[in-house]
Amino acid sequence: MALANLHGMANPKGTIRRRGMMNTEGLDPHLLHAWLAARSLARGLPMPVPEHGGFRVDTGSEMETVRWVFPRMGDGLKELARTIHQPRQFLKVCETSEALCPALPAHWTIPASSHVMRANGPMPRRQLADGYSIAVEQSGPVTSVRIVTDTGILAASGYGAETDGVFVYDRIVTEPEHRRKGLGHVLMQTLHEARRDPHSFELLVATDDGRALYETLGWEKIASYASASIVVM
Repeated sequence: MALANLHGMANPKGTIRRRGMMNTEGLDPHLLHAWLAARSLARGLPMPVPEHGGFRVDTGSEMETVRWVFPRMGDGLKELARTIHQPRQFLKVCETSEALCPALPAHWTIPASSHVMRANGPMPRRQLADGYSIAVEQSGPVTSVRIVTDTGILAASGYGAETDGVFVYDRIVTEPEHRRKGLGHVLMQTLHEARRDPHSFELLVATDDGRALYETLGWEKIASYASASIVVM
């Protein structure tokens, strides 16, 4: 699939044009494809493939063999849902769980929605807490960051990947015993500074708790993100 150039969506001041922004019906499909492509790079997965009006990613893990991600609700999602009866196949859409629920047969389970968020201007800076050190590794378009204690215990980690004008933050984790020390803030800041294109459209998916943290860093929600799967009874 030929992608539109997403660099045109941001001016040097970081203002995003309407084309990639949230509306009441989901997310721009070009932006969604670039986000999924960057996520696949960060996780070593195959590139997303257009299918049923959304995109298929063959994840191939023990928990999930494949996922289809849709920019908004549509007939392709509804028809696909009726053909799936086995677990480990996920449907995701940039809508609320309440919007997704009526479109699916009764054998699907839908948890609460997550949130697609984007950076909105420069991130406030914070110093790394005493007793910790940070290591950054870059492999092509993928950046990994690890924060460890002085005794070598992993305290926080995360990944970023950049492609087609989009920089995706992925698997951002602070271990429970090391929270409330600003480590997540420093981790995000480090990934932000690792971008090769300073005008990349920065994206992540957050839980409710994560959303509260990212909003303190200047991020904003641009879409809901609902997920559905078949649970083995």
